[in-house]
Amino acid sequence: MITLFIDTSTDTLTVSIINDDVILDAITLPSSEHSKYAMSAIESIFDKNNIKRNSVNKIMVVNGPGSFTGIRIGVTIAKIYAWACNINVVPISTLKAYAISNMGYKYYISSIDARRNYVYAAIYDSNYNNILDESYINKDDLINKIIKLEDYLIISNTPISEFNTVKPKLDIKRIYDYYKNDIGINCHALRPVYLKEVEAVEKMGGYND
Repeated sequence: MITLFIDTSTDTLTVSIINDDVILDAITLPSSEHSKYAMSAIESIFDKNNIKRNSVNKIMVVNGPGSFTGIRIGVTIAKIYAWACNINVVPISTLKAYAISNMGYKYYISSIDARRNYVYAAIYDSNYNNILDESYINKDDLINKIIKLEDYLIISNTPISEFNTVKPKLDIKRIYDYYKNDIGINCHALRPVYLKEVEAVEKMGGYND
């Protein structure tokens, strides 16, 4: 089974091809222009590994939260390939992907800067179940939740007060293993996850009646 993994939710572009639980190849590029490089990276990884586009059996895509534009790019690309191949898509939370990429702690706090002292954040237990659902939350409120925990790891692209944090780094194999039995959803049901809905609507030019 061939799986295409796509993440354009942050300022790092990641695409990978997995065949029968083995990562054949992966491309990770720091980029703020996912619209320019994402498709070419995917096509490159197909060509390099002699994989036909219609041989893909499943697509895993990180669908947010994160960069508004980046999320839309990844979701759109996933929909295009899924529709063309008549296959399902497995949506993956950016925050949960951060947590799954780590191990050895009782709790994981995943966080992405949302500006103005707010973050997109979630808290997971050692089995990556939600303790705090994905939220658009004030940093101070998140800190009040963190101080009640012990044996935790904070994964964040921005400092959280005086707490030690580690920068997010996706472990594609661990993420794949976690989701590989997920049958996914029809590509038409795939949606970006913004959390901060007001900003998303503003950037899209307002609500459509």
